[in-house]
Amino acid sequence: MSVSDRAAALSDEFLARFATLDDLLRSLSAEQWALPCSGEGWPVGYVAHHIGQGIVRPRGWIEQVLVGEEPFVFDWDVTHELNRRRSAQLGLPPRDDTLRFLKVTAEHFAALVRSLSEEQLERIGFAQRDARRDVAWVVRLVMRHIDEHRAGIVGALAGGGPREGQ
Repeated sequence: MSVSDRAAALSDEFLARFATLDDLLRSLSAEQWALPCSGEGWPVGYVAHHIGQGIVRPRGWIEQVLVGEEPFVFDWDVTHELNRRRSAQLGLPPRDDTLRFLKVTAEHFAALVRSLSEEQLERIGFAQRDARRDVAWVVRLVMRHIDEHRAGIVGALAGGGPREGQ
């Protein structure tokens, strides 16, 4: 199987979205890192860590189908409980640790996506009730997750004063 041009384009698009998020997060002061995001109910720093988890978890879904297992079956109740437990355990994660976690996570995800063949992109990698989605859709889901939470962070910053350097 050869790597697909579509996989390379998806990987590049993901990395561009991640770079925008990374630039934003690296510009934040300690006070901004702790600002609450109204939509999420978590501080900016935890939302950043949550985005990283939102890259790790779907990467596992993709890897699951690449080795021939059944697609991941998504359940909102399980996901909400997982998020609740993680946020209670982690609280406000350290900025530098979170930025490193995000960078490594994003690099690994992008490399995985870039390595995929056209056939692998078309494998079913996600199931929810009657919906079945392919691996390419899972990659786009990760990008949408980044965009949605980046918007929450921007909203928190707008309510918490200007970013440093602006």
